[in-house]
Amino acid sequence: MKTIPPICNEPESGPKYWRSLEQLADQPDFRQWMEREFPAGASIAPDGETRRDWMKLMSASFLLAGLGGMGTGCRRPEEELTPFAKQPEGYVYGKAQYFATSMPLRGSAVALTVKSSDGRPTKIEGNALLPGANGGTDTFAQAAILNLYDPDRAHRHTRSGNDCKIEAVRDALSEVAKAAVAKHGEGLAFLVERSSSPSRARLQKLISEKYPKSAWHAYEPVDFSGTDAAYSQACGTPVHALVHLEKARRILSLDCDFIGSEQDAHRSIRGFALGRKSADDGMNRLYVVESMMSLTGGNADHRLRVKPSEVLKVAAAVAAELGVAGVASPSGAFSAWAAAVAKDLKEAGKAAVVVAGYSQPPAVHALAAAINSVLGAVGSTVTLVQPTESVALGIQELTASLSAGKVSTLVILGSNPAYNAPADLQFETVAKKAGTVIRLGYYEDETAALATWHLAGTHFLESWGDARTADGTVVPVQPLVEPLFGGLTELEVLARILGESKVSPYDIVRETLKGLGATDDAAWKRFLHDGFLTGSASELVRLGQRLGRRIGFGGT
Repeated sequence: MKTIPPICNEPESGPKYWRSLEQLADQPDFRQWMEREFPAGASIAPDGETRRDWMKLMSASFLLAGLGGMGTGCRRPEEELTPFAKQPEGYVYGKAQYFATSMPLRGSAVALTVKSSDGRPTKIEGNALLPGANGGTDTFAQAAILNLYDPDRAHRHTRSGNDCKIEAVRDALSEVAKAAVAKHGEGLAFLVERSSSPSRARLQKLISEKYPKSAWHAYEPVDFSGTDAAYSQACGTPVHALVHLEKARRILSLDCDFIGSEQDAHRSIRGFALGRKSADDGMNRLYVVESMMSLTGGNADHRLRVKPSEVLKVAAAVAAELGVAGVASPSGAFSAWAAAVAKDLKEAGKAAVVVAGYSQPPAVHALAAAINSVLGAVGSTVTLVQPTESVALGIQELTASLSAGKVSTLVILGSNPAYNAPADLQFETVAKKAGTVIRLGYYEDETAALATWHLAGTHFLESWGDARTADGTVVPVQPLVEPLFGGLTELEVLARILGESKVSPYDIVRETLKGLGATDDAAWKRFLHDGFLTGSASELVRLGQRLGRRIGFGGT
């Protein structure tokens, strides 16, 4: 129905506008169209029918069409909203909540505070309550929130590539446990990634005791153990080296991108930034020796670009200038640069530090440890603590056992060796010699293709667990949401293979925390609230006075 504007009795004034060419022409048919209330033919009713009868018939037609549409799926989707049976403590509708958790890394973890909006995690920041932390993170922690909603993650459990239910998976793990009990673990092998989880370490110990003939193997495509290996060899005992860049006035980086790709970059970023802002002793000074521009090199005060093979020569030149016994200065064009760096490091003394990158050979890490010992940095800018990771064999020993037919059941937790294992090991070929391959993974990748059973893994934001930071402090892995696709954690998989009665990751973590001092509910709640266990940091190893002699380069 058209809307006819009311007649205005006021005289027209000002410019006159027209809406169309027809209105401008002002033809009789246009005037008739303007004056008609209904379209042409609307007032003509069928023979023998009144207008009222016609409206009734059309109304009934529209009603029946609507009912028919509801029966054929042409309706709005129905969604059920279930209210809280019991509203969580402190919950206010529409107000974000914050939970303490942590993101596990290779041998350590990042303590986090995660923002939850209406029951879903939406933002990640560092945990400022953790001693020695300032609430900082790195790029990987910030991107972890996107990884939770990754559409390419594993959505299902499979057996030989076919979908299977969770009940079938649990039965399969129970069969593995029964077979392991009968043979004392003979033929059972585990391939795991590095982890600082106290709960996984406890389960590994229990499995090794219950199945003494089983074998544990650890593998990472990138080896970050060079620094620890150098200090452990120098000390004569396993140690973990912690670098405190916030205490360092002079820093020499030997191809070590501690702001970007090195282990525990979040700690290094924070420490370096604090040293830059220090007003007491002046801003720190950074020397970088590298072949390709890195984030650390971009922040350097003095940067020396060399070939990758020449980093060792520069390190040896600096060590010789500082008087490290047994090291001769190599001939080359870096002597002037090395002499200037060595002079600055010597003036800083124990407030200096030398760090080596993970891609450098053991000799460079050994020279860095020797220089730190001569400078007196060990115990100041470098502290040595007890290692927290469990001892395990490597992937070379595993491939040898697979080739010899000694492995009947292989359990792979997390890693993707079919893609990133060294090519000469031919892992994809030898893994097929195992009778059963059970793989827990976040993606259906190359290793999933060769597995008999592939179990969908969980994200750390949807699973219970625990971990240790770089200094050994125990932190919780607290879920903010139920597993989106019914995934499993490695704690549950290991508990089922062990034949434990408590297979829930929550119960496993609580049992572990009881052994670490959180024996009652109050301590457990405080652990979850603060995001760390007070007094759980690793003990210091005081070997600084003997380090120089043990390393073989002389020193203090």
